[in-house]
Amino acid sequence: MKDIEQRAAEVRAAVTVRPPKREDYRSILSLRPHPHQAAYIASNAESLEEAEDNGACVPLIITAAGEPVGFAMYARDEDDGNYWIYRLMIDARFQGKGYGRAALGQIVEQLSRLPDCPCVVLGVHPENERARRIYESFGFRCTGAVIGGEVVMEYRF
Repeated sequence: MKDIEQRAAEVRAAVTVRPPKREDYRSILSLRPHPHQAAYIASNAESLEEAEDNGACVPLIITAAGEPVGFAMYARDEDDGNYWIYRLMIDARFQGKGYGRAALGQIVEQLSRLPDCPCVVLGVHPENERARRIYESFGFRCTGAVIGGEVVMEYRF
């Protein structure tokens, strides 16, 4: 058990989530989920374009030991006023190493420091059981709502 806890701590320490610099865009665009996951999330190209068009969107590069491994994006939704994690993806080559969970923790922690953020919301494709289990184990709960075909989950502080 101690080995598992030690490994998890090492992963958390190695993972960094930060806004990308222009020179990071090429790396972000090269990140891809497994082919069967592509239907669950918008491409990183679409997400970066959305962030350019919508100043409320905050794109994030996820690195592990300095190497780009994933991408995320959040924004405060104008309709409900909540902060939503709109994107969270880990490249297929780096899945199963705990990077997604570590990144999720950092994003939630960043959002928890905002004075107007009582909760974090996200949507998950109903067939994406793996992601749903990760979110549930982190403390996200299904709200019962479905938006755009995605199950809405919420993490309350």
